Amino acid sequence: MRRVLLNHSTRVLLLLFTTLLVLIAYFLVHSYYVQLGIHKTKVLQRLEAITSTTALQIDGSQLDYLFQNYPNKDDITRNDQDKVYQIIQKQFAEIKKTNKLTSAIYTLTYDGNNGSFFFGVSSAETPFYRHAYDHFPENLVDNYEQGGAIDVYEDKNGIWLSAFAPIKNSKGETVAVIQADNPFEPFLAQARREIFVNIGISIVVVFIIFIFLFRAMRSILAKEEDLTANLIQSKLELEIKNKETRDSILYAKRIQEAILPLTEKIQKSLPNLFVFYEPRDIVSGDFYWFKKTENKLVIAAVDCTGHGVSGAFMSIIGNNLLEDIICKKQVESPDEILKQLHQGVVKVLKQSSRERASRDGMDVALCVIDKNLQQMKFSGALRPLIHIRKGELFRIKSGLSPVGGFNGIEASFEAHEIQLQKGDAFYIYSDGFADQFGGKGHKKYMTKKFRDFLLSINKYAMTEQGELMADEFFRWKGELDQVDDVLVIGFEI
Repeated sequence: MRRVLLNHSTRVLLLLFTTLLVLIAYFLVHSYYVQLGIHKTKVLQRLEAITSTTALQIDGSQLDYLFQNYPNKDDITRNDQDKVYQIIQKQFAEIKKTNKLTSAIYTLTYDGNNGSFFFGVSSAETPFYRHAYDHFPENLVDNYEQGGAIDVYEDKNGIWLSAFAPIKNSKGETVAVIQADNPFEPFLAQARREIFVNIGISIVVVFIIFIFLFRAMRSILAKEEDLTANLIQSKLELEIKNKETRDSILYAKRIQEAILPLTEKIQKSLPNLFVFYEPRDIVSGDFYWFKKTENKLVIAAVDCTGHGVSGAFMSIIGNNLLEDIICKKQVESPDEILKQLHQGVVKVLKQSSRERASRDGMDVALCVIDKNLQQMKFSGALRPLIHIRKGELFRIKSGLSPVGGFNGIEASFEAHEIQLQKGDAFYIYSDGFADQFGGKGHKKYMTKKFRDFLLSINKYAMTEQGELMADEFFRWKGELDQVDDVLVIGFEI
């Protein structure tokens, strides 16, 4: 009888063990495909983030310029052949390096007449300008205007995971798409290695638990399955939240860009003008402001406390206050504008008493131009004005009071009046350029070097000065991180 019970118990245990192995096998296979899908989704979301962010940084009008001036295949054979091409190529190469991509980033333009795509600018060391893109996926055509992700597909160069985003010109037309790729075979091998390591660890853990806690095997397995499912769910939820956060910041960037005046609009009143604007993060604490009133032009460069999201909030406060002071209250004196801007920031941020005050505020350089009287007035809050006349540089100092913040002293701002002469050039800017580390010794650029550079490029047209400004900044920064938002505005009367 005892032997029968033993045999019966053995059969039950064998049945339980077999069932457990089947369940484990099912769980591992299911976990393999779930994790593989998660890895693939993560790669595609990362590629989408890279392309959508890069597309916002590229001026489609620059691509229009390249296609108009170099209409044929291999018209561009070197990256330094054209300055515009070189700037975009360097930007792509930096983005590729920063994001540790193994394949080139490139633009693709759709030729509706031929139903084909051709390559534009690439991060590669050798251009393949206007070469045809064979065996392109249909998704690229269907979503040319919106962008998106391309699941596993094959072309003559291999199997890929890809994402693309549209690049638009100033008219809102899609000029090209920016595409980034991830080779599928290395991705699959890496994903499998990670998954198999996890699976191997799981098997060892399960069998140790089975050996020492066989009687509680089913409950432990159930708990482990629940735990694993919760971990997978938590990971998915975290990825979704991260994507939502990233999408929110990208949306905030679009809102901030919509608030900023278009350079083309400013150039209708000040034709000889450039704006070099390079946020450190997706959104910026620096912003520029322009308004044409009935009699005058008002232009300002503003550097808010902080950068990124916190700086962007401050920039919206500053933009709204300037709109109220200049457009609604019709204040035209620059020192009075800064005074009321200071009062507005103090009120909004509740900085009227030391106990509740924060140090948040703005440094501002503000110019009011009266073309009828050929006169300009300037006031600054910790930001100066550079004036170059006939090859000689003058620095008009700002007041020592910032806009906002509590320091126990009444803020005061002084107005400087300049009688304009033809050819006068003016520059207002934040401190981001001068504070950038770079060069051979990884030192700050410094204010004096910045002023000397402005004087050295003054002989060029303003649009060329803007390009030289960008070249100088990225050459100096090199591979170092950008330390602050950068804003430089130059205009000539």
